[in-house]
Amino acid sequence: MPEASAPGKLVIVGEYAVLEGAPAIAIAVDVRARASVLPATGPDGVLIDPISGEKFFFRVIGLDGLTWQGEGPGRRGTILEAVMATIKERLPEIDRLPVFSVSLDTNSFYFRDHERSAKLGLGSSAAVLVALVGALTSILGLRLDNNEMRTFCCAAHRRFQAGQGSGIDVSTSLLGGAIGMRVSRTQSGPDANRLTWPTGLFLLPIWSGHSASTTELLARFTDFRQSCPEPFHKHLERLRNLAEMASAAWLEQSVVKVLDAISEYDVALRALDSDASIGIETRVHAHLRRLSERHGAIYKISGAGGGDFGIAFADSERIIESVRKEVADEGFFVLDSALAVDGLTIVD
Repeated sequence: MPEASAPGKLVIVGEYAVLEGAPAIAIAVDVRARASVLPATGPDGVLIDPISGEKFFFRVIGLDGLTWQGEGPGRRGTILEAVMATIKERLPEIDRLPVFSVSLDTNSFYFRDHERSAKLGLGSSAAVLVALVGALTSILGLRLDNNEMRTFCCAAHRRFQAGQGSGIDVSTSLLGGAIGMRVSRTQSGPDANRLTWPTGLFLLPIWSGHSASTTELLARFTDFRQSCPEPFHKHLERLRNLAEMASAAWLEQSVVKVLDAISEYDVALRALDSDASIGIETRVHAHLRRLSERHGAIYKISGAGGGDFGIAFADSERIIESVRKEVADEGFFVLDSALAVDGLTIVD
């Protein structure tokens, strides 16, 4: 029984601008999605919810698509649907799929206490999709190299997200570690490669306490591009230049230059938000920025914003620990999971 897992991600720099050709840097975090695939008997495959134990039956006739038998799982089944449709489109050598049962688990991507449950914005859909593709290709005996796997997963994830997304979350889940990437102009997937972490760069991921809808934020970003093209391109040119600076500084392993570029990128991101009313900045992020700066750290919103995570950066572990203590005293959740962990892992 192939069982696969893939990590979530945090964006270090390059959000939004990566959609316009800028480089981006992200890091894999040890919050993992899991998928297992098992041959099944009978005419129907089954999708199993590992938390509730609920089962949803489906049938695949040849490769003509997935049809739910009886009540379908709703949004919980869209990732499986997207992967099956992408197999039909991109792997023509497969003329028939075996009947199988599949279990998809993203439980570790949720914050839970006695009052509520909320999803952490760490790229759970990309992670579980990569894990599912890893398990399926294993059971089918396919041997895809990293580029082929990334192209396939990015195509499936774009299908799942109705055409949106840069592929940074998929690439990070697949490769693991710290990655640099850029959306390719000629290929269907991004160019991505592992990076060496700069010695002396420390960070602290802090959850704002609120989940955010990346889809809604990207829709406002797109609206601004269409309605105000001149200011849009001015903002994006600034973000693109700063992303290039951050990428070059990272390759140079200059912590001082990396911190400068990250700080300026956060300023430019907030300037874009001020003009476009995307909702990237929130009162909580502003508060966490002031708190981090009091201790000598740099604070930057990570990802699409609107909630989810911000990251405090510093060239001193002592500074990071002082930020950690104060945010914990104020009741914020700090992500203590290991960073730069392995990407897709498959165990038979």
